[in-house]
Amino acid sequence: MKKLNGYRASHRNKWRLIQHGILNIQELSLLEFYVDITDFDKEHETFGRFSTNFPEIAKIFNCKSDNTVRNWHKKLINSGFIKPTHATREYEFVCFLRYIPPGFWGGEAAQYASREKDKPVAKILQIIGVKLQNIGQKVQPVGEKKNKTTLNTTLKALGSFKDDSNVIPVKKVLIKQEVRSEEEYQRIYEENPNLPIPDDMRWIDENVTETIEVSKENEAEIVDIYFDGDWNKYQNNLIT
Repeated sequence: MKKLNGYRASHRNKWRLIQHGILNIQELSLLEFYVDITDFDKEHETFGRFSTNFPEIAKIFNCKSDNTVRNWHKKLINSGFIKPTHATREYEFVCFLRYIPPGFWGGEAAQYASREKDKPVAKILQIIGVKLQNIGQKVQPVGEKKNKTTLNTTLKALGSFKDDSNVIPVKKVLIKQEVRSEEEYQRIYEENPNLPIPDDMRWIDENVTETIEVSKENEAEIVDIYFDGDWNKYQNNLIT
């Protein structure tokens, strides 16, 4: 894999992600790895993006199985740090300008550092773009509920002007966290005391779901990342 000697501005609040149980050390390491292999040249079409090769990344991290890396990767997506693009195996940072120095490179590392200085962790996570509700945190970013309500209202209003006969059905898949054993929840809680108690974590895994829109371009990748390549399991979770 190329570009393992990446050079960029460091995220000054990254250790708070571990301190507050947002990411574990492995997930943060993968996040930092992705930053290093991201294309930060504005002249390129791939600006702000990076490509993944899980078997190769697993070798770099000395993992016996690439499923381990896939699980870390899923956490970064669900938490809102990265998101898929239309290209296969290509992703982008929701907040990639924070890793680019100002001046010649035109980044906003200094601006982000200033905005986040002495701010509570909830505000910092909001600026980064972390989806707290997807990782079991009880703090909700300011304005998120209002924005979602506005978006839903707008979509309904737009839909009222469409002829139902012309509406193309959208295929979506239901994403739900697998329920773990009691011992596993207890171990997670002992390692991250700032997380919800084990019973609350289990309730979240049993009840919190997410839907992802499926297209021809991203279908195989969704099956690979969220269902470990199991197409039958994927089909059972499709929403028609």
